[in-house]
Amino acid sequence: MVDTVIETRRADAGAATRLRDVIQEIHGAQDPVRAMAMLAPALVQVDEGWRDVRRLLVSPYVRESKFAPAIAALESLAAAYPARADDRRLLASLLGRTEQWEQAIAQADAAARIEPDSAALHGARIQLRVQAGRVADAAEVARATIAVAKGEPGEAYFWMLAFARNGDVAEAASIAAVLEPEKLQNERLATMAIRALTEDGRVEAAIRFGAAALSAGHDSAALRSSLGISHLRRGNEDDRKVHALEHFKAGLSAAPADVRLLSLYGETLLRAGRYKEAVAPLTQATELAPDLEQTRALYARALRYTLQYDQAADQMMKLVEKSPEKMLWQRSAIGALSQAGRKQEAEALYDQYVAKRSSHLPKTFQEALSQLDERLDTAPIPQARLDWAWSLRGDAGADRVQWERRARWGHLVDHLLFDWLECREDNVEEAMQVLGELDTGERFFAPLLASGRGVVVATAHVGPMYAGLMALELLGIPSRWLATAPSIAKSSYSAALISTADQTEAQVAKSCLRALGAGNVLCLAIDGAANPAAPRTTFEGQEVTYSSFASHLAHRLGVPSVFYAPRWENGHMAYTLEMLPAVNPGEDAEAYSLRWQKAYFDRLRDHVAGPPENLRLSGGIWRHVTSADRSALGSDR
Repeated sequence: MVDTVIETRRADAGAATRLRDVIQEIHGAQDPVRAMAMLAPALVQVDEGWRDVRRLLVSPYVRESKFAPAIAALESLAAAYPARADDRRLLASLLGRTEQWEQAIAQADAAARIEPDSAALHGARIQLRVQAGRVADAAEVARATIAVAKGEPGEAYFWMLAFARNGDVAEAASIAAVLEPEKLQNERLATMAIRALTEDGRVEAAIRFGAAALSAGHDSAALRSSLGISHLRRGNEDDRKVHALEHFKAGLSAAPADVRLLSLYGETLLRAGRYKEAVAPLTQATELAPDLEQTRALYARALRYTLQYDQAADQMMKLVEKSPEKMLWQRSAIGALSQAGRKQEAEALYDQYVAKRSSHLPKTFQEALSQLDERLDTAPIPQARLDWAWSLRGDAGADRVQWERRARWGHLVDHLLFDWLECREDNVEEAMQVLGELDTGERFFAPLLASGRGVVVATAHVGPMYAGLMALELLGIPSRWLATAPSIAKSSYSAALISTADQTEAQVAKSCLRALGAGNVLCLAIDGAANPAAPRTTFEGQEVTYSSFASHLAHRLGVPSVFYAPRWENGHMAYTLEMLPAVNPGEDAEAYSLRWQKAYFDRLRDHVAGPPENLRLSGGIWRHVTSADRSALGSDR
């Protein structure tokens, strides 16, 4: 018996020695992958030969980034020891690093079948599918194994990543909601949780989670970036002007060349009115990532508001040259060139801009109108705006589907009016056919203008707002309109425009005073402003841009003011015209402005409660609309 044991030990020792000799031969071979054929026969003679193979063969090749022989060795191990999950997991990782995705996924799946309760192995399955671009497949695996992730929340990163990448934000947030920030293993997991909660509209929860993660010692540039975005999503004044900036600045301390953080920091400074400070981070971001168009556009705006007009125009022209098909860049560049005094360039670009837009319009206005129904589903209206407008409707019995179709039609038709007015000058009378009865408007304004003084007309981004220009021109009422159209616009209406696109705020204000002094009707959209740091106020639970400029003009000059909103009525345009408060004797400007503001918003509230085709749903009061916070759906942490 003793002799048998001794003989067995000698045989084992000999087999182990032969295995090490084979390993040495493989290391010395000119083609170690081909030489790996010697490994399998040697392995079958050794009970735990995997230890030497991992230590002496696989690890050195991995350290030297020689993945092909390391993969070949691990394939031999997987064949010799089919119940060992760890070898398959490493093999899957190396196959993934060499982008052999099908084989990598197969090995990760095999490892998880061996240890079906291992969150790490299921996480590897999900990760490889995400890396391979099989996002829907990754989300399906995550969904099937979500109980594993919730049982081991420290491994939940890849579950949230897969759901988020696949657009399943509610499922990603459901995992984040059960995580405890103080118990997380690392800041990567905390960052993903903040992102998941934010994308699912649980912004308050995301902010609370981020604050708790920071208190627990988790901090990184990515976490600060995500937490800053959460504050911007919540969007109150302190969020925009204090908290978000603090997080972006802290993130840049850790990663000073992070382009995303530089862009976010610069944009947030810009929108906080800190124009000079915004220039440096946006300059750096543009230099580091010259192809980021939105960042370059923000940089141009910062240059404009620091009075560097020529440089701002140069930046906008770079955008036009890079993406000549983008109408937004062309329009902004026209204004920048005009403001920089480069009139010939501005006019040439404007001609191209109008010609290109005109080429996309049907031959007749009636034909363009008839095509709107085909485009309703593609109208680019954020769902949050539709949801908010629906909550303000006056018709409690409205059908939501039909209501939204009518709202989308109103959005499209107003933009059609704008295109027709600006691009089809020779056929503009076709658009005038939709104008309704105008005598009421003429009778309304006649006594107000009889004194020779001007009239302040306050409107908003609602209804077919571009119809006002046509109506007043037909009536022969002298009027001026604040508009984003550049001063070099060549339509018959351009003489009536006071451009905010290429003039300073001081220049715009002087033009308004002159217009009123000359007895004009001065039309201002109170809820719109070109300035990125325009003041906001609260209207029906949402933050909206609001300028007190109109009320102060009325107070200062003692002129009457009117609320105006265009609307559709039986297929034609009609107009709501109502007097706004007059100045009381001895009333100071601030008290009057507050009283005027309330009256304005009361009338605007009545308008948005009306038929949905009169909403417009872009610009002005719609610009900053956010969805209702969904934090109550998750943990109340």
